[in-house]
Amino acid sequence: MNHLRKIFISLTIILSILNLNAQENVNIKDSHTKNESCFTFDIFSSLNKYSPRWRVGYIQDIHPKWKIGFNFGYGNENISYTQYIDKNFEEDYKLWEIRPELYYVIKQSQKATGYCSFELYYIHHTDVFHNLSYAPTGGGYFSYDQADYLRQKYGFNFNIGTFSNLGRKLGLNFYTGLGLKIRNNSFSNIINPMPTEYFERDMYDDFEFREKEGVKAGFNFSIGLKLFIK
Repeated sequence: MNHLRKIFISLTIILSILNLNAQENVNIKDSHTKNESCFTFDIFSSLNKYSPRWRVGYIQDIHPKWKIGFNFGYGNENISYTQYIDKNFEEDYKLWEIRPELYYVIKQSQKATGYCSFELYYIHHTDVFHNLSYAPTGGGYFSYDQADYLRQKYGFNFNIGTFSNLGRKLGLNFYTGLGLKIRNNSFSNIINPMPTEYFERDMYDDFEFREKEGVKAGFNFSIGLKLFIK
């Protein structure tokens, strides 16, 4: 039950962050209110086994309690560590994403800033798969020698997190959250499609998004750690 485990972990982290924020005795009104900005670098996005990407961002204060941010991610086979981990990693893999985000500051001190945020995202993923199978929208299950793959994923997340200062210019941004997603998969230019027996996967199998064509909606879990530089 991977999804239930993720939800439990997310809720535990959220409660921990809220508890830490409640212990802070310095309110946002008592801190300096000058506008600040920072650049961010996602530490773990490049290590994603199925869709690695390098993600960088920019965050700007617009009010003592509000920030806006924008993240951009890009990945391909040439700049990914995954090719050394997964021998089946495809050389035609390409992915880009955009993620605007609005932050609301809950509590701020000299050491840390707790926040909640609303994030929109769009992911565009293309690849050329070899010797795999897929389930088309018209029904059935087919193996193939080669197929062009397109995955478009979009949705939103409600996140909660903290900016923890490691010094005057450097810090870590930990976040987690839940949201909704819509995924649209399509296959084209299929070479040698052959009907085959359907291999029943676990409903929580992470590989499922590479096989099923069509639109699917569901819950989305987010968690991450960023390095930020002011």
